[in-house]
This record gives sequence, structure tokens and C-alpha cells, in this order.
Amino acid sequence: MDDNVLTEHRIEEEKRLASIESTIANVQKDLKELNESVKEMLAAWQAASLVLSFIKGLAALAASIGGVILLIKGGK
Repeated sequence: MDDNVLTEHRIEEEKRLASIESTIANVQKDLKELNESVKEMLAAWQAASLVLSFIKGLAALAASIGGVILLIKGGK
């Protein structure tokens, strides 16, 4: 009788471990997909940051040119 109880317990534990292994595999898969998404978001953020820096530079250049024009016109 003890052998039957132990066998049943072992079977239940093996089922539980198989379930845990399956869950871990699913979590690893989800983490891999999430990691790829985060990399894509980071690339988009960096591209947007570069574009914003470029626009700020153009605005500074336009303001400088405008200042020079005003200085020249104001001197006459």
C-alpha cells in the first residue's frame, strides 16, 4: 500500500513539474518577444531624438540668420 501512495505522489509531482516547466518555457518565450519589442522601441526613440536634435539645430540656425538680417537692416 505504501508503494501505491508513493507512486501516486511521484506521478502527481511529475505532472506538477511538467506544468512548471511548460509555464517557464512560455514565460521565456514572452520575455524574448518583449525584449525584441523593447529593442524596436529603443531604436524608434533614438531616431526621434536624432530628428528632434536636427530640428533644434535648424531652428538655432534660422534664428541666427534672422538676427544677422535684422542687424544688417537695423544698421541702415
